[in-house]
Parts: sequence; C-alpha cells; structure tokens
Amino acid sequence: MTGATAMSEEVAFLNHLNSISSGNSDFAIVDDGVIIKWHESPDTLEFRHSYSEAQFLKRVRQPGQALVKSCNNRQHSIKNLLDLTGGWGVDSFILAHHGLSVTMLEQNELVFNISAHSLNCARLISSTSAAANRIELIHTSSVDFLLGNDLAGSFDCIYLDPMFPDHKSTAKPAKDMQILQHLTDNQDIEQCFELALEKAKTRVVVKRPAKSQPISSLAPDLVYKQKTIRFDVYLSNNTARRQ
Repeated sequence: MTGATAMSEEVAFLNHLNSISSGNSDFAIVDDGVIIKWHESPDTLEFRHSYSEAQFLKRVRQPGQALVKSCNNRQHSIKNLLDLTGGWGVDSFILAHHGLSVTMLEQNELVFNISAHSLNCARLISSTSAAANRIELIHTSSVDFLLGNDLAGSFDCIYLDPMFPDHKSTAKPAKDMQILQHLTDNQDIEQCFELALEKAKTRVVVKRPAKSQPISSLAPDLVYKQKTIRFDVYLSNNTARRQ
C-alpha cells in the first residue's frame, strides 16, 4: 500500500467515524488503534483504544484470571465463546489470548468501527496477531443474532458483561468505560440472558459487581470472585432449575 493510499484510507475512516458520532467527539488514527476524545462537560475524556499497548498486554497475559477460569472448565474443553456485549473488546481479547475462539457482537456502530480498526491493527503485530485472529467481530444486535441464527451446539460458552449501574458512593469508572456508558445501554440484557441459557452448549457467564444481586432469580452454579467484580456461571446441564 502506498503512502498516498494509506493516507486516503485514513481520511475516509476518520470521516466515517465523524459521520456516525454524535458530534461531541474527536478521533485520531495511530499505528495500533484510535485515540478518542469525548467532550463531556465539564471534562474531556480521552483514551487510546489499542490491543497492543504494553499496559494492556500485561493485563491480558496475567495468569489465573477469574474471567478466564469462569469461561472454561478443568478439562479446558470449552473452545468456542460468544461475547454478547463486546464493547471495546477487552474481555474478548483476554479470552482469545488464553486460547478461546471468540465471536464478539457489538450493536453500536461507532464502538464497532473503532474496535474493528484496532483489531485489524492487532492482526498485523506479532505480539497480538494470534489472539486477534481468534476473534470474529460482528456488527449486530445480540438479541437479533440469538433469534436469527441456528446456534445449536455452536458455542460452548456465552458471555455477558452488562453495563454496571452507577453508584454515587463509588469513584467514576475509567475513561473508556465512561465513554462506553454514553454510547451503549442494557436495554435487552434480560432477554439476552434468557436466550443465552437456551443456546449455550455448556455454560453462560455473567460479569457482575462483586456485591450486586445476580442478573435474575436463578442462582448461579459457580461464582468466581475478584475484589470488585465477580463472574456468575450458569451451567447448561443443570436441567432441574429449568423445569
């Protein structure tokens, strides 16, 4: 690709991001992703979306993560995972790095395009190419995907990370999560959960604040805890509670 062609494609991509944003944001293309500036009064929120930054990769490679444990089993027989709430793709990338093939869904067009660009960049970088190549990113509604496809046996695990509710007593989330909160919502999360229970081959995993109630009246079969978050696991072979 010539320099002129690359520049032309970069300008076209920036124009596209501006056309689908709400007008209160600016973008810059960098080698490994996108810099986002979100102008939210009284502050400007800025972060670099990249799957190749050293700090992010340190987090990705950390052993013994509750996320990874919750989405697999002792036999490591879970191979294919569906992430219904892709967002910026952090959890999907961690899971892909640890060997899972991930199908990641994102409904918001702006979030999808930024994540897709950073994922394409990661595929060209030796330290991230293996994980990036295990991720398929799809722009769609999670409910539409679950209802519109025959998923019988397609996904060993289905993962949900609902947007956490705001609590006045706690500090603001990181800048990337604040921007994501402006762009996405949990409108269909209960329906997604019910459909996931029907479609998952072995388990459904739901990320929750550590002290919050489960996503539904169903009690999880397993719980993996960290300091501020936990992962509730619902096993698909637990037929007793579905009768």
